[in-house]
Amino acid sequence: MSEEVTSHDDLAAQDPAGDEPQTRLHLAYAEASVLLLESLMLALVEHGVIPLDALIAAVESAIATKQVQIRDRVHPQIATIAAGVLSQIGNSVAAARGGRTAGSP
Repeated sequence: MSEEVTSHDDLAAQDPAGDEPQTRLHLAYAEASVLLLESLMLALVEHGVIPLDALIAAVESAIATKQVQIRDRVHPQIATIAAGVLSQIGNSVAAARGGRTAGSP
């Protein structure tokens, strides 16, 4: 493990930029979760557990769900950002094996 890992107490300290301590803590958990998920997705593809096309289809399904939320105005700002994050994950996974990008035929 890296020695640069910060404790929960350090994350909870007030940031000079004015971010609320709990917000920064939640954002750190979210970022770590996304990175871990992407790493696990790549490992599953590399070990032949899940075919790349099936993984990309799952990401595209999640993107479609977020697009419906945007259309239906269910937290549209968050849904828009989430759709972008999902697209980046799909593209990253596809690029790892030279596959098609998320959202492309």
